Amino acid sequence: MMVTSWSSYRRSPMGMTSHRDTLLARLDEHQAKALEIIRRGDVSLAPDAVPDPPLLSQSRWELIRIMTTYQAFKHCQLFDPFIRGTDRDKAELATKMKAECIAIGDDFKEHVARCASLDIVAHWGSYRSAVAQLLRRIETHMSRERWLIDTKLLAPERPGAVRPGQGTSTVSFASASRSG
Repeated sequence: MMVTSWSSYRRSPMGMTSHRDTLLARLDEHQAKALEIIRRGDVSLAPDAVPDPPLLSQSRWELIRIMTTYQAFKHCQLFDPFIRGTDRDKAELATKMKAECIAIGDDFKEHVARCASLDIVAHWGSYRSAVAQLLRRIETHMSRERWLIDTKLLAPERPGAVRPGQGTSTVSFASASRSG
């Protein structure tokens, strides 16, 4: 479902779900899937955990698949429509959010690539702390992203609000008196 107009996502009458609510629900679904894998990772990376390279590898690949799908959803359904939209503030925010999304996704992909040839058991201490730190960064990013999407990007426009660049039509007293 491609969105072309963001002015129509207001709440529908009779309790129907708005486009905004649908997007937030889908965002929450994607985040819940990623966070579930991260929670499993927390258990696998606990200080007293025994390294299990096959399980860690499976979790890495599962998380990268989910994060890639999540990223595609955000870019296609959220960021890109606002970037192409007429609200310059939201376009700027969406552009920044997309860049941050790409950066953290690239960081995780680099982590996965490094792990392909790493002897995790031999480097367990440094591996465990580095991965735990990366997972906290991802969680923090997702939490901030969810907040920004909910409160800024998908925030309904206030009635009568003037967007930057939209301008207002003003008539001076001098020009009004000449025309009448």
